[in-house]
Formats: sequence, C-alpha cells, structure tokens
Amino acid sequence: MKRIQENKYFHFGMMLLTVISVSILLLAVVLNLDKVGKLLTTVWNAFSPIVIGGVLAYLLNPLMNFMDRRLRPFLLKRKMKEEKAARFSRVVSLLFALLVFAILVYEFCALLLPQLYESIMGIVNNFSNYYAVAEKWVMSFLADDLAIQSWVNDLLNKLFNFVENWLESGLLPSLETILTGLTSSVKSVVSGALDLIIGLCAAVYMLWSRDLFLAQSKKLVAALCKAPAADHILTLGRRVHKVFSGFIIGKLLDSLIIGVMCYIGMLILRLPYPALVATVVGATNIIPFFGPFIGAIPSAFLILLVNPLQALYFVIFVLVLQQVDGNIIGPRILGDTVGISGFWVLVSITVAGSLFGFAGMVLGVPVFAVLYMLISDFVKSRLEAKGMPVATGAYQTLQSVQELQDGQEP
Repeated sequence: MKRIQENKYFHFGMMLLTVISVSILLLAVVLNLDKVGKLLTTVWNAFSPIVIGGVLAYLLNPLMNFMDRRLRPFLLKRKMKEEKAARFSRVVSLLFALLVFAILVYEFCALLLPQLYESIMGIVNNFSNYYAVAEKWVMSFLADDLAIQSWVNDLLNKLFNFVENWLESGLLPSLETILTGLTSSVKSVVSGALDLIIGLCAAVYMLWSRDLFLAQSKKLVAALCKAPAADHILTLGRRVHKVFSGFIIGKLLDSLIIGVMCYIGMLILRLPYPALVATVVGATNIIPFFGPFIGAIPSAFLILLVNPLQALYFVIFVLVLQQVDGNIIGPRILGDTVGISGFWVLVSITVAGSLFGFAGMVLGVPVFAVLYMLISDFVKSRLEAKGMPVATGAYQTLQSVQELQDGQEP
C-alpha cells in the first residue's frame, strides 16, 4: 500500500514538474519573441531548400507513378527480371516527371512571359491615357456640382505637385537607399534561385529513394509504437496523403484548365490583356471559394480602363466560366476528396488566410479537412465505446442523452 502511495506521489510530482517546466518555457518564449522569431527564421532559411524539394517531389510523384504503373508491367511481360525492370522503370519514370516539369517551365517562360511583359508595358505606356479618361469621366459625373468639381481639381493638383516635388527633392537623395535595396533584392533573387536548384536536386533524391524513405518511416513507427497504435498511425498517414494529394494535385490541374479556357475565351471575345488576365484568373482559382473573386475584380478593373463594355463582357464570361468549373470541371477532378461542407471551407480559408496569408488560403482547406477527420474519428470511437449511435441523424431530435443509452439496452 505504501509503495502504491509513493508511486502516486511520484506521478503527481512528475506531472507538476512537467507543468511548471512547460509554463517557464512558454514564459521565456513570450518574453523573447524577437530572438525566437530570428531563431525560427534562421532555421527556416536553413531547411527551406529541403522543404522546396519535398514540395516538388510531392507534386512530381503522380507523374512518376503514372509512368511507373504502365512501364513496369510492360517490362515484366517482356521477360525482364523483376529487379532490373523495377530499376529501369524507376529511371525512366523519374526522367519522364522531370521532362514534363521542364516542358511546363519552358512553356511558361517562352510563351506566357513575353505576353505578360507586353501586357504590363501596354498598361504602363497607356497609363496617362487611362488617367485622362478617368479624369474626364469624374468631371462629367460631377459637372452639375461645381463645388465638388473644384475640390476634386484642387486635390488632383495637390497630388500632381506632391509627386513632382518628390521626384525632384525626395527621389534623388534616396538613390543610395534605393540602390542598397536593389542590391538586397538581387541577393534575395540569387539566394532564391540557389534554393530552387538545391530543392530540385533534393526532389530528385527523394523521388529516387521514395520507397526507402517510406520503409524507414514505417520502421520508425513500428519501433516506437505498439502494434495497434502503429497500424492506426499508418492508416491515418494514408488517409492524410489521400486528402492532400487529391486536393492539391486536383486543384492545380483544375486551375490550369480554367486558365487555358479563360485565355481562349478572351481571345475569342477579343478582350484586352488575355495572357495577363488568364494567368491571374488561373492562379487565384487555386484558392477555393474566394479565388474567382480575387482574380476577377482586379482583372475587370483593368479592362474597365480600356473599355467599360468589354469589362461587362468579361464579368459575364468569368461568371459563366466559374459556373462551369464549380458544377462540371471541379467535381469531376476533385470529387469528394475534402469531405467537409461549404461552411467549414469558408471558415478554414478565412482563418488560415488571416494567419498565414496566401499559403494559408491554399492549404487551409486540406489541413482543416484532416483535423475534421481526426475529430470525427475520435467522436465515433467514444460513441461506440459508450454504445451510442454514430449517425448524426439520431441526435437531431434528441432531448436527453439518457434516451440513447436506454435505447441501447436489451
């Protein structure tokens, strides 16, 4: 009895010590947020090439699987030894994935970038004309109110004088600062390019040794956990992979299709800046729910500066395109990979976007879907342990939980 009590006291003391240690650690983090932030930034900069490589490997893995599933059975039918067929298929599949990636990058740089450059230069060269049209429209709108028209004229003159004075007295003395910032920007670009190259090399290693890394991960789980817990972790990992791969790969393919359709549609309708607008619409379409609006609003404003009637045509075209995407293309590509309702999609995008920006808006949905899946599994296991029904419909008219427990009794 005494030994049991001492054991209880020991566990209580360890729990108290853990709570105190965690509290002190959290307090130290709060009091040194700047240093902790710098430390996290340093760690992130050190691991960012590996993270980039992991993302590239995850995106290229479906292409590699696509070729491997077709080439390996073909080689085995040709009486090639299994080990040799597996190695040869791995090499060809990896080269195929890298070739497709290189073609996509080349097509983007060779076809899209020049048109984007022409569109942006057209906007810059015609900016004075756009300003004159906008000013004329504002003045015609305010023609009946001379007081407001005078106030707007005065405001525009002050703005013009401010810009002119800044160019003469503020820009030239700031050239040194601008050059310093430009040098820093060049360093950032070079560093980013090096990270991308190292990440691509890491992706090649990851894709080549993916079976080995997967086996090592399973080995680690089996060593650290008991058999039921290890099986649960492996099953959970497969389900998480299914959610993320289905959503991310499907959404990228869906956005690519929408971007191409938008480009073709704008060429048919003869709308201005087709490459630029299609790129914006396709890129923002990656974001669920808000993406179409984020891409369409600035694009419509850009076209409005050129031709208001064409802006109306563009808005109607984008609405039709998004209906086609939401009701035909999206469901066929994505299916029910997320498994959460529209309300939770809205919540996940809003919260994750406010915390992590664009990356949060893109990844918030699959992350929330995984959390939703974990909570659902936990609730289901607890209800089954209590002998209560799992179906949500059983709780719609529920007045007392005791009713469910009484209903389960024989």
